[in-house]
Amino acid sequence: MREGNQRLLITISRQMGSGGSYIGQRLSKRLGIKYVDRDILRRTMEYLGEDEKQLEFREERVSGLLENFLRGFIHGSPEAAYLPPPIRPVYDPELFKTEALVIQKIAGEHDSVIVGRAAFHVLRGRSGLISVFLHAPEEFRIKRLMELYRISGRSEAAELVRESDKERGRFIKTVSGMDWNNSLCYHLCIDTAFAGLDAAEEIITTLVEKVRGA
Repeated sequence: MREGNQRLLITISRQMGSGGSYIGQRLSKRLGIKYVDRDILRRTMEYLGEDEKQLEFREERVSGLLENFLRGFIHGSPEAAYLPPPIRPVYDPELFKTEALVIQKIAGEHDSVIVGRAAFHVLRGRSGLISVFLHAPEEFRIKRLMELYRISGRSEAAELVRESDKERGRFIKTVSGMDWNNSLCYHLCIDTAFAGLDAAEEIITTLVEKVRGA
């Protein structure tokens, strides 16, 4: 059994279009634990005394292409049953330092699923942590983005995927010194195109149950 007040913490790092936020929110509901995304932004806003809308675009400032996409879907896809987290891949030292403190505080308060924001690095070595990396071939992610966000042009979706990969990789490298795609950074890596989103959820749940019962 888990010792004392040890928290169950699942961090999900993901390539754009691999289903990270979808799986994260399903795990949250299934396991009865907190889903953490915009709560980090809200708490960071309180610490820094800044407007939430300003922080949304300062948090990990994006390229023009991704920023335009983000502005259109900041509150979620028009047809999705979940809210995709914002795309934030450029380093702002003061902001990341504050977010890291917020992540650590939330991790001490709640069993949680935390998507993105280099949480796997921020919480590294913490008891009860399960770090997951979700990835998929580019073509799978392009098609999924086109369906999820009703993008008609394949080239636009492909550019979004490639730009996101580049910026997220740069962000993780800057804050952690690690290669974002290195499997050694995580406890579990899953190809969601190969496994499927439902099976990926099952695999993570099985690992969680094993850890909970250890």
